[in-house]
Amino acid sequence: MNKKGWFIGIIIAIVMMVTVGGFFLAGRDTLSGGMKIEKNTVEWNQDLENTDESAAIQIPYYSDIYMEGDTDSIDMILVNPKENECYFTYTFILKETSEEIYQSDLIESGRALEKVKLNQKMDRGTYKLDIRIDTYSIAEQTPLNNAIVSTNLIVS
Repeated sequence: MNKKGWFIGIIIAIVMMVTVGGFFLAGRDTLSGGMKIEKNTVEWNQDLENTDESAAIQIPYYSDIYMEGDTDSIDMILVNPKENECYFTYTFILKETSEEIYQSDLIESGRALEKVKLNQKMDRGTYKLDIRIDTYSIAEQTPLNNAIVSTNLIVS
């Protein structure tokens, strides 16, 4: 092989290594079931108030949620209590239209998401909101159960 052939071969090998490395790094937050771990969480060690300690999975309660109009962000905490031995996902559903306006990736036990970015900007008003909390096994990411917390989304 001449020098030009070696040079092209080395370039091709480098491009292949970078490509394979990129796929590996991009997929490291993807679990075996194809689900992804929520990236922007923080450690959460606080105890929840008003919990049913006999329940196998602790579900947080959410009262009215407030946000600014013409935005798509809510400063609120979506938590998976440290006592749980499962993942959580949160889905926000407008009750009147059944429209999903938010869905999180998997939130690990003892972690919380501090900011929610909706799929759309919200007009001013009060919306009836269902927060569906789905739980998944840690080993297989298979569904366990879910809970629905009904509240109001108040956009000022």
